[in-house]
Amino acid sequence: MAFPRAFQTYIPRSHCISNHVYGAILLNEYNETVVIKGRQSHKWSFPKGHGEYREIPLEACIRELQEETGINLKGCAPDDEIRFQSGTYFIFFVKGRLPLEPRDIKEVEDAMWIPLNRLPYLITNKDLTSFCKCININNILEKMAAKGVS
Repeated sequence: MAFPRAFQTYIPRSHCISNHVYGAILLNEYNETVVIKGRQSHKWSFPKGHGEYREIPLEACIRELQEETGINLKGCAPDDEIRFQSGTYFIFFVKGRLPLEPRDIKEVEDAMWIPLNRLPYLITNKDLTSFCKCININNILEKMAAKGVS
């Protein structure tokens, strides 16, 4: 028996699923975010990856963030969440430009902080492209201001 069509796109919050990625969108008071460049794809993306066995989505996000940027946000609660067809991204408002020291140099060619308004000029993966086209940056910046980050 197949699942009804409405449930075919369901993404659980309790555990990771294999065909979905989990990532982090870091935003600072300078209206910047962190992006990484894939060594194989040569495309920029938010730090992200697949969940491991028995890992919950937020744990996968934080582990991938640390592997790909060196930033450890373990114990930090996300400020927001965005879902795209292929991935769930947790948004974290951070202070300053946290140092970037990628640990997974087999997958990550480079990492950088970049102003949000420069994202559309990068060669990006589909989720970062969707973020640039579909997300109202002003709404996110207003949430940051309300939390006292900007």
